[in-house]
Amino acid sequence: MENSLVSIIVPIYNVEKYLKKCVNTLISQTYKNIEIFLVDDGSQDNSGKICDELKKEDSRIKVVHKENGGYGSVLEYAINHISGEYFLICDPDDWIEINTVDDLYETMIKNDVDIVVGRKKLVYMDDHEDSDEKEFATLNEGKYDKLTKFLGIPCSPHAKLYKTELAQNIKFPKRINNTDFLLYIVYLSRVKSAYYLDKELANYFIDRPGNSFNEDTTITEKSIKSNAIVTKETYNQVNKESNMYTDIIMSLFIRSCRYLALFKKVDIDNDEYKGIFNNIIDKSYKYRKYLKKYIKTTTLSKSKALLKISMYKMFWNENMRKLAILMLSKKIK
Repeated sequence: MENSLVSIIVPIYNVEKYLKKCVNTLISQTYKNIEIFLVDDGSQDNSGKICDELKKEDSRIKVVHKENGGYGSVLEYAINHISGEYFLICDPDDWIEINTVDDLYETMIKNDVDIVVGRKKLVYMDDHEDSDEKEFATLNEGKYDKLTKFLGIPCSPHAKLYKTELAQNIKFPKRINNTDFLLYIVYLSRVKSAYYLDKELANYFIDRPGNSFNEDTTITEKSIKSNAIVTKETYNQVNKESNMYTDIIMSLFIRSCRYLALFKKVDIDNDEYKGIFNNIIDKSYKYRKYLKKYIKTTTLSKSKALLKISMYKMFWNENMRKLAILMLSKKIK
């Protein structure tokens, strides 16, 4: 039986320096039945031209040039236009191992799961490397039908194989970072099984200048705006019929508590974004009995700091919320 077509989505914006290296690792995959879907999101450098040149070298490369709309707009367009039954995402400043698609696809088919999650290597400007294995400490390699622990691992697109049909029709906010969080969490709410593959399959160039990761780890009004909007959209689009629904709501509750505390810690005052997080906390109130179970299952490091506050219902009580935020802001590093 012929292997299924796997699409590799590459969102591209002003990455002329890194693009060829990325695409060369895609062309060289041991798994040959692939579609390389390059989406030029209105680049102002030579990225678009490089895409057109690369297309001439391999018939499996498809190129789309579109008006700039941000990472989420690329994901929304690509997921609804690719031809592959399965897809993965490779950012253009990163690269994947030669056997990545083979390993992910074989694991998907052999274990009959809806998503396969591998690991990534962290690569730095000074050429040193690091492992992300600590972020997967709650998981052992294998198939999972209860997916709560998958809420505690990185939501970045690295080394994840999705089923295209299950990811379609997700709506992404435009010109906003962190939309890979929205894709991953909403997708988890639509699936029934997952496999954790304890293998480094992607290389993440983590600290290059211009990397949105660096912007988002620096707490600014821009990064809080992105996280507020993405959290809201995730809350609105999570599948309410999912057996993970309450766990996801609790994870968004904790995320909202943390960002409200960050407002206080970095002295940012924005009623619109505070309102988004407060609204999610208020809506989560009726699910509060699931909080203990969620934290015990995920054992997230940030959850431990939040537990002492949230379990005393301080965030559930509007009059106590200011005190809770003050206390939590002192716990967050």
